[in-house]
Amino acid sequence: MRVRATAAVALVASLALAACSVVLLYAVHNNLVASAQNVARDHVDEAAHQLGSGIPPSDVQAALPDIILVTPRPAISSSTGSTDQGASATVDTPTGTMVVQAFPNRAPARTAVITLTWALVPVTALMVLLVAYLTWYAMGRALRPVENIRAEFADITAHSLQQRVPVPDSNDEVALLAETMNGTLDQLQRAVGRLRTFTSDASHELRGPLTTLKARLELALARPDRAEWTVVGNEALRDTTRLEDIVTDLLLLARLDARQPLKLQPLRVTDLLQRTLAERYPRQPVVLVTDSDPDKAVPGSPTALARLFTNLIDNALRHAHSTVTVEVHHTEHEVVVEVSDDGPGIPEPDRERVFGRFTRLDNARTPSEGGTGLGLAIARDIATAHGGTLTAEPPRTTDGGARLLLIIARQDQPHSPVAASRLKRGRA
Repeated sequence: MRVRATAAVALVASLALAACSVVLLYAVHNNLVASAQNVARDHVDEAAHQLGSGIPPSDVQAALPDIILVTPRPAISSSTGSTDQGASATVDTPTGTMVVQAFPNRAPARTAVITLTWALVPVTALMVLLVAYLTWYAMGRALRPVENIRAEFADITAHSLQQRVPVPDSNDEVALLAETMNGTLDQLQRAVGRLRTFTSDASHELRGPLTTLKARLELALARPDRAEWTVVGNEALRDTTRLEDIVTDLLLLARLDARQPLKLQPLRVTDLLQRTLAERYPRQPVVLVTDSDPDKAVPGSPTALARLFTNLIDNALRHAHSTVTVEVHHTEHEVVVEVSDDGPGIPEPDRERVFGRFTRLDNARTPSEGGTGLGLAIARDIATAHGGTLTAEPPRTTDGGARLLLIIARQDQPHSPVAASRLKRGRA
């Protein structure tokens, strides 16, 4: 870039200086030629005046050696004129009519142009070299921070993401570039950290049922005549189902992380909840409460939102003492779904942590509680993919219980955080 910029500036400077030199030479040449023509006309006028005054032609010729005296054949009245080649005048003298001519001396003009040309060539070359050097130097100083950024960035690897590129104090585009790169590195570092944590947690979660399954099969094969194969098969099937659930959730999270677009269509949340409860929870203590407002459509994916509702309800059922309540409310711009239970609730410090992947609170860490530890994380990612929010809110009463709040903007309506915050404050 530095070489190209210097070459481009040098080329432009060369063309500009060459054009200026040509214009200068043309102007000097024309000025000198015009001066020579004026001198010739002045000499002709002076000679004509002297001849008309009776001064002998020989004396006039001696005083003005550059003029030419010619005796014309026809008689012509006194006149003066000039041509491109010189000036001339016809004069009536005591000895007869004579023609006075003078031609401009162009040699000084040619000599001056040649001399000026030889002077301009080295001066132009020196000026081009000076402009090229100044451009090279200026580009070097301007690109030095970029080179420092490049060198520092080249040393950053997946194992040294904590490093940052230097930010110059110039407050220009280079500084903005460095700040943007550091911001990107911050996001990359967080993403890699989450990926490492997620990979570690996923390995731990998969290792548990795999270890249990392997141990059961090894014990059964060690004493095949004493093994209760029906029990072994049922337990192995349960472990396999748990592995399948974890892998399915991991694949879904991978698709959500890849920001694959969902196939959105207008749907009514109340109708989707009613179908979900009827199909999956026909005998479960789940109560659906809706407001009197008509069910308004939101843009969403029926499959993804059904999975979101299922994850919220399954999570509530695992911790509820007796009942899970699902409430649907419509505001001017949003549809709000609230899933609450009468269980132990979520402590305030953990209300954001519960949406982490493989996060289980202290009272829900045993495998007997079921779940993969990914349900709420998947639910939040689905809500985000729909332009909505999913949060854990304080319980309504002192009786406790968990309360998860989903807010999705209605169709053709922008998401309104102000309205959502008002609703949460009013119902808390």
